[in-house]
Amino acid sequence: MVYQIIQWWATIFLRLYFRRTIVYGLEHLPSNGPLIVASNHPSAFMEASILGTVIKRPLHFLVRGDMFNPKFQFIFNWTNQIPIFRQKDGISNLRKNASSFEFTYKKLATGEAVLIFPEAKTTLEKKMRPIQRGTAHLAFGTLPYLKEGEQLNVLPVGVNFTDPRMPGTDVVVRFGPAFVTEKATREDREAIDRFTSKLSSSLHPLIIEVEEGANEPDYDVLASVYWRMGLLRKKGNGVHEDLGTIAKAINKSEILPGILGLIRSYRAGLNKQGLGEAIYFPDLFLKNRIVLFFLMILKACWLLSGGWVWRLTRKVIFSKIRKNTFQSPVTVGAAMVLFPAITILFACVCLIAGWPLWIVFIWMLVMILGMFFRTPFHLMIRVFVLNSKIKKELTKNVKGFKTEITRILK
Repeated sequence: MVYQIIQWWATIFLRLYFRRTIVYGLEHLPSNGPLIVASNHPSAFMEASILGTVIKRPLHFLVRGDMFNPKFQFIFNWTNQIPIFRQKDGISNLRKNASSFEFTYKKLATGEAVLIFPEAKTTLEKKMRPIQRGTAHLAFGTLPYLKEGEQLNVLPVGVNFTDPRMPGTDVVVRFGPAFVTEKATREDREAIDRFTSKLSSSLHPLIIEVEEGANEPDYDVLASVYWRMGLLRKKGNGVHEDLGTIAKAINKSEILPGILGLIRSYRAGLNKQGLGEAIYFPDLFLKNRIVLFFLMILKACWLLSGGWVWRLTRKVIFSKIRKNTFQSPVTVGAAMVLFPAITILFACVCLIAGWPLWIVFIWMLVMILGMFFRTPFHLMIRVFVLNSKIKKELTKNVKGFKTEITRILK
């Protein structure tokens, strides 16, 4: 029951945090039976949270053991988290893995679903890293616990962010066909290699890959224009395929050399104006000052009403946590706890002071509606006061990128 409540709240919050969450291939999800969900791992537990809201079956999560604090054991239990320790966590902790794995085997044997990250490392980049053998060990270790004739399915999934650290960006989740684990043991090296190779080949087409990390900002420019300039295709796996095509064009330098140079000039210009984050909000340059002023008023009302809590939380966490893979998920997790706590505190104040409780509901509505104005306030201000000539040039660049994307996707 607690898991379902947390899942419901996380679904609402993440749908507000990301502008769009597009999911493909959910029909591949087995409705019951033992299931290992295998995902890429670009942003700590952000993709785990997204998959926990997309997959309606309860999930169990294999989580780094050093994240477990005994004081918060009840939270880990509520959210079905299972600790797995690494060598650097010490021999005493490594010994705990035996009980963790046995617990996981038994959960799978009872028809539960377990999420695992086969790359065994989280790195914020748009590519698949080498698949480790841990998933194969988990799968083959589970087989002896299964009932006679029962099969263990493995479901590959790719979670593709524009930039998970930036609220108002977008994410595409694509599930591939599930495959059945062959009969083998954890000691069968050839079977482990076959399993790992099959999982790798199953995951690869689900992940949008930018081969050279230095080119990721170039991809982000075009991907953001694609998302925000009305270019999305609805049919089939349209958005995932289009973004894959854009990534391939960047990888193979198939876009016109002049356009590639223009993208980098555009990025440099934005950085010079203090608008680096605006690559994720290209439509901002197409809005006139009247529209911008109206949006700024709405955003300011939200910030003054309580949105400042979100901004302050994000600023503090980003200053304390330097690893970019953890910044966003920790911020989202903190906000998911803070806002309900503030709402309860506000309700208590109203009851004590004799104020009507509808004030709390209005405040909650303002907070929710304000999340739809996701463009950062400071970007709105900077674009609003931007020199007309510079703004016109940036608008021309964005329209040029849209034309180039249309050419690439033909």
